[in-house]
Amino acid sequence: MPDENVFTEIELALKQGLEDPMNVSLNGQAVPLRMVTPDPDLVELTLPVTTLQLLDVRRGFARMENEFEVEKDLEAGTAVVRWPEQPYDLFYTVRGHTSSSREDRLLLGQYMRFIDAHPILVGSSGRRFYLDRGLTFRDRSTEREFERALTFTVKARLPVGVEKLVPLAREHRVEVQLPDCS
Repeated sequence: MPDENVFTEIELALKQGLEDPMNVSLNGQAVPLRMVTPDPDLVELTLPVTTLQLLDVRRGFARMENEFEVEKDLEAGTAVVRWPEQPYDLFYTVRGHTSSSREDRLLLGQYMRFIDAHPILVGSSGRRFYLDRGLTFRDRSTEREFERALTFTVKARLPVGVEKLVPLAREHRVEVQLPDCS
């Protein structure tokens, strides 16, 4: 599909996993998932529901230049190095919205188990995305509203098409024969 991209592929894989009653349920029933974007205050929710929101996207510098392609031009003494994809860290927050704080905590535990049990998400294209096991929990209250949110990181590679022209190093081999000093 022309409107498909890495973000929608990741979110579809997360949606399928979090809506599966084998992973997340209340009283044996699946909990529907809604994507929240851009402002969570504008979304009307029918309880119970899980919301998933992309909070932040950052370059994954730790894995930045470990996958590249090289095309050598021996006559010119140069090479074109291509980084077709670069790593990014996508920060998502998942929240459970129910009618009781007990059920909110129950869902929170199920989200934690889901992320721990699924370190690799496979998208519809077969592309693999890695869930970082470093979780962040927030329990924030505003007046009489409570929010329990779990933030996790999806490690993905996004196409960028960056390339660089570099000189080729020439190897010179010198063999030295030492005189016999005996």
